[in-house]
Amino acid sequence: MTGIGLISRRYAKALAEYSAGLGEEAVVYGQLLPLTQRYDYVPAVREAVLSPLVPQEDKLAVISALFDGGPCRCLQDFIRLVLRHRREAYLYFIIHSYVELYRERHHLKEAMLVTAVPLGDGVTEMVRSRMQERSGCTVNVTAKVDPSIIGGFVFRMEDTLLDASVASQLRLLRRRLGSNPVRKI
Repeated sequence: MTGIGLISRRYAKALAEYSAGLGEEAVVYGQLLPLTQRYDYVPAVREAVLSPLVPQEDKLAVISALFDGGPCRCLQDFIRLVLRHRREAYLYFIIHSYVELYRERHHLKEAMLVTAVPLGDGVTEMVRSRMQERSGCTVNVTAKVDPSIIGGFVFRMEDTLLDASVASQLRLLRRRLGSNPVRKI
């Protein structure tokens, strides 16, 4: 494991133990999950947090602003600890490590089901229950509509990708036809 992975995993374990001790483990997970998508995509936040010129309290304020309603007490204490030990460069990785660790401990898996048109709740629920049976874990399925796949579906859960989309089939057909030129007489 690299230095970044080792440090982020240790801090994530510490956060998991601290939050579990306070009974806020699920709250911390719920607050960090949306942050996994927001933190890295807001360059101004990343720059402020990583800048050596910005005081720790200002960094705490910037990070706290990412949370709807502010972070819970446990997270606020943890962020202060990270800032005090000057580990803010690892914060993004710590957040991801915590989310991964929480999912491991609670046997959770995230899945994405992409379709060209909206599906009814019954279909999404059927996919979720089938995947739960197969994996033996609680599976959260997020349904997403993407008209560019034309039809069919794309399903992703961890390392598993099932692409049964019309767009994918058309790309495959183009490649096959393009590699075998037709003779003209």
